[in-house]
Amino acid sequence: MPSTTLPSSDVDLFATDTLVDPYPVYARLRDAGPVVRLDRYDAWALPRYEQVGAALRDHETFSSASGVGFGAGMNELMAGGVLASDPPHHTTLRVILSRMLMPRALRDLGPSVTVAAEDIVERLANGAEFDAVSDLAEAFTPRFVADLIGLPQEGRDQLLEFGASTFEGLGPVGERTPAAMRQQKALLDYVTTTAARDRLVEGGLGARVWEAVDAGEIDEAAAITLMMAFLATGMDTTILSLAAAVRLFAQHPDQWDALRADPSLVPNAYLEVLRIASPVTVFSRVTTRDWECDGITVPAGDRVAVMYASANRDERKWGDPERFDITRKPSDHLTFGVGIHACVGQNLAKLEAHALLTALLARVRRFEIGKPEFIVNNTLHGLSKLPCRIVT
Repeated sequence: MPSTTLPSSDVDLFATDTLVDPYPVYARLRDAGPVVRLDRYDAWALPRYEQVGAALRDHETFSSASGVGFGAGMNELMAGGVLASDPPHHTTLRVILSRMLMPRALRDLGPSVTVAAEDIVERLANGAEFDAVSDLAEAFTPRFVADLIGLPQEGRDQLLEFGASTFEGLGPVGERTPAAMRQQKALLDYVTTTAARDRLVEGGLGARVWEAVDAGEIDEAAAITLMMAFLATGMDTTILSLAAAVRLFAQHPDQWDALRADPSLVPNAYLEVLRIASPVTVFSRVTTRDWECDGITVPAGDRVAVMYASANRDERKWGDPERFDITRKPSDHLTFGVGIHACVGQNLAKLEAHALLTALLARVRRFEIGKPEFIVNNTLHGLSKLPCRIVT
């Protein structure tokens, strides 16, 4: 029988303790129901796998056009971008991004990514301690993505701050919001000056965005939003997943042994990393019409927290969901989303991750790690620091 009692919670999804270790809170919300009223935020939460997947596939009911964050300021800044739009505008942007980032478009990048991965592992596999976040994940991904976009060398040191601030700003207004908004304005300035059209490397993804302007597919304002999307969302999530992979394999050496015994499991292993350590925890949507679930009606015009990371650990979907198991085959995890807003850069992330894991397999017998430290970010979850030593 459907529920007739409105499940509600006063949990603070954006409290520091929750952001550092969100999974106990997520479990309580899943236990409360498939849709839960969040009293603190005048919003609703979808914490379970079935409802998250349903919302992501139903863009007509769960709209992104009013922004995917919980604060008006960032939603206004991101309005009309690929994350914060609905068809038909979203479709136009998506088509341009997709032809740049589909597997066939990335095929020629494989050798250079492999070389970059092997080079960085070679430098670190000397027995000395390093930080798996800054010295491995952050040293690999931003350089590669910057080259792919065709950015000038000037200003590349700002790229990680741009991404973190974007995801931070998607939370409700708080003490960290002003700094996030300042970084967003700095990102806009960077895209329109330092990385302006005439400063991009010919043939890079950035130059191709402007080719779409010349072809009449989009206007200059849309080109700027696409450039901002490249820079704001194209690195942090991959970095966090790569650092998470090192932590998980260090904590579960049996899984590393299994991967070393069968390297063909690399793609599957990365999917399991993404499932159990989802870099993006939550985006929001706004309902365009009343939506019913389990006897509860979410009214039109209400904001809904779509909880990716919680869904990926839903006991109703996954057997023993807290267990890291590279043989699980979680191809239907929700880390990249589904539907029209599924992550368009997921093929690039997989290309990078598969190359780095393969390079590590060739040199690493064991990872020895120190105490992990976690970021505090309203939308992202993952490591800020992970002392590590490679045993060959």
